[in-house]
Amino acid sequence: MAATLQHNITTVLTKNLLTVGDNVSNVKYISIANIDSSRAAIINLFLNKGANDYYLMKNYRLNFGETLFLNKDNNIAFDNSTTGFSLRTQVQSDNGAAVSVDVVIKRGL
Repeated sequence: MAATLQHNITTVLTKNLLTVGDNVSNVKYISIANIDSSRAAIINLFLNKGANDYYLMKNYRLNFGETLFLNKDNNIAFDNSTTGFSLRTQVQSDNGAAVSVDVVIKRGL
């Protein structure tokens, strides 16, 4: 099954963007767009392996209408093979409510 590279996030639950074994280890960039009409998004973006989380971004505030672009300079390359990591995110507003964001992952060639 092919990995999903576009995500519409509308819940505060932790969301798998890439699951172990998706084999998307050649990430070129990740864009995160806050599409909510009025609230800032507090974003956590992290790698996961078993019980361990490794944060690429923790409690990053993205105001409504803004887009964040992460590329190789932000250390987003990682092993996503069956022995590697999942890429996860968790998004919420300042008061813990859901905020709508879109996440797009672009693979390198």
